[in-house]
Amino acid sequence: MRGRHVPPVEDRYQPLPDTQVQAFKKDKSLPEAFVFALGTLEPRKNLVGLLHAYARLPKPRPPLYVAGGSGWHVSPIFDTVRQLHLTEEVHFAGFVPEDELPLWYNAARLFAFPSLYEGFGLPVLEAMACGAPVITSTVSSLPEVGGKAAVLVPPRDTDRLAQEMERVLDDPQLQVEMRAAGRIQASRFSWRSMTDQTVESYRRAMRKA
Repeated sequence: MRGRHVPPVEDRYQPLPDTQVQAFKKDKSLPEAFVFALGTLEPRKNLVGLLHAYARLPKPRPPLYVAGGSGWHVSPIFDTVRQLHLTEEVHFAGFVPEDELPLWYNAARLFAFPSLYEGFGLPVLEAMACGAPVITSTVSSLPEVGGKAAVLVPPRDTDRLAQEMERVLDDPQLQVEMRAAGRIQASRFSWRSMTDQTVESYRRAMRKA
């Protein structure tokens, strides 16, 4: 992301002890496997597209949990849930405090972020830092953030999104590989990495002076 300010991922976004994650699941009554999505409920987050893709997954399928406060034009999201008969499978968690987000990422079997536009896409970075397999979009900054660690899908291609979600959910070995690759990708955006890059930039500037 040359020429653009890149926020480093905070240290609290990291793999957490299994005992802590399991306690969180019990406290929130979460199942062992679920798909997690995060973002303000508004059109650019493409939640309607995600719901259509999720509905294409074969049953039985892990439930979908969507976290985020209400934005604008939210009624199509809830209308889609009803129209696709997903009321029992899709859960809206509302606004999630930042100190709770690492637990959601750690607990999720898959993080889905098929946004239509993002200035940076920090949730993708946070999820990868926590070790969650990530599926995100081929648009705006998201391919740069996800790198080769995330599965990239055209956000309006709901068939492809469903196929990739099913592929990741059905392949434990792929999940392991994506978790490892995601942590490596996220480490490139750590505070230490950002500091090293800044120092190196100053050194190059001094050599040219």
